[in-house]
Amino acid sequence: MEPGDGWRTARSSRPAEPETRVTFVTQWFDPEPTTTPGWVARSLRRQDLQLEVLTGIPNYPTGKVHKGYSPVRRSTEIMDGIRVRRTPLYPSHDHSALGRIANFSSFAASSSILGSSLLRSADVVCVYSTPATTAAAGMLARLRWGVPYVLMVMDLWPDSVFATGFLSGGLTRRLAEPALNWFTDQTYRWADHVTATSPGMREALVARGVPADKVSVIYNWANEKIMQPAEPDPSLRARLGLTDEFVLMYAGNHGAAQDLSTAVLAMGELRDLPDVHLVFVGDGIEKPGLRTLARDLGLTSVHFLDPVEPERMPAVMAAGDLQLVSLADRDLFRVTLPSKVQSILACAQPVLTCAPGDAARVVHEAGAGFSSPPADPQLLARAIRRAAALPREQLRQMGLAGREYYLSHLSEDINAGALADLLRRAADRRRRGRRMPRAR
Repeated sequence: MEPGDGWRTARSSRPAEPETRVTFVTQWFDPEPTTTPGWVARSLRRQDLQLEVLTGIPNYPTGKVHKGYSPVRRSTEIMDGIRVRRTPLYPSHDHSALGRIANFSSFAASSSILGSSLLRSADVVCVYSTPATTAAAGMLARLRWGVPYVLMVMDLWPDSVFATGFLSGGLTRRLAEPALNWFTDQTYRWADHVTATSPGMREALVARGVPADKVSVIYNWANEKIMQPAEPDPSLRARLGLTDEFVLMYAGNHGAAQDLSTAVLAMGELRDLPDVHLVFVGDGIEKPGLRTLARDLGLTSVHFLDPVEPERMPAVMAAGDLQLVSLADRDLFRVTLPSKVQSILACAQPVLTCAPGDAARVVHEAGAGFSSPPADPQLLARAIRRAAALPREQLRQMGLAGREYYLSHLSEDINAGALADLLRRAADRRRRGRRMPRAR
């Protein structure tokens, strides 16, 4: 579908209204490597919105507080001209369900209470909703001061909680699921407008009872100042002892949701192709297990590199031949379009998706690469084998096709403009006296 179709909020042609004050609420923000909230905030500033950020103490992805911050003290700093208010939280990002619950709920409470001055002074609140508990601040703003909020749904709760292995069974799930369903339904109900990151997610929200005219597809866009075609990093292959070998690369979080063990097992099916290598770049709670799996299989063709700064990522990706997008085989991920897809396409890199639903659909529509069903190492190995047999020039043409698709469908200009319009419209309704009624 093209921007402007019925499921999409089209950009308005009216002039920008710089007096619109927006409080952008997100649990994660720079310097944490969850880069999407940062570039969403910066993009909205470029849309002539007066924006401030309300976020937590940085502790992702290790669960350890970043140097220079305290988990128990709030702070304020200026980042790229944006005022960032940080409120305390319980730092955690491991396999402990109790730790995660404490992490999410502590930020929900501190942002609502200690961030109240930012919430009260805003014309509209923009909630980056992952985890869903982040919406507590927006709900409080509406309840206490009638400030509307636009809810950016990044993943579906409680589906995503159970899909990643937390609260996944027994009495705990039977108790948690009704409560989480009720809470997320309230976050949709109280919102002035709801955005989804893909058509499949929008359909899922409408199926949950959100009015169709209240949900718009706003694709995540890449940080276009960084994510552009680049020359390959000349040191990467040399560091791994590689020259002209075929390199499949995965760059990003190594978590349970990514199911990267499928890629390692697929490499075990390709022992007859010693010139085909898999390179992991990044970190996450599953990385030690992936190392162990590769070692147990005796795979010298699988390599692990530390995370790199976002500014270096385009050159690092360009040193590979094909970029991997992997998601576990869950119904939830059929309506998930990971932001990794946009970044890869913006950098004109070809893609191999080992994922269901919208991620594979976008790559196919763009003509940007290959796909394989999730959680099937044999079929993934077959797709890698097919890609490795192609001339490099054909792979480069796939990457260029992907970039063209990005510019025409997924870019900042299209999607940040649509999001900014939604925020202005919510603020306008409040200014004209059509104030959101206080929710009961």
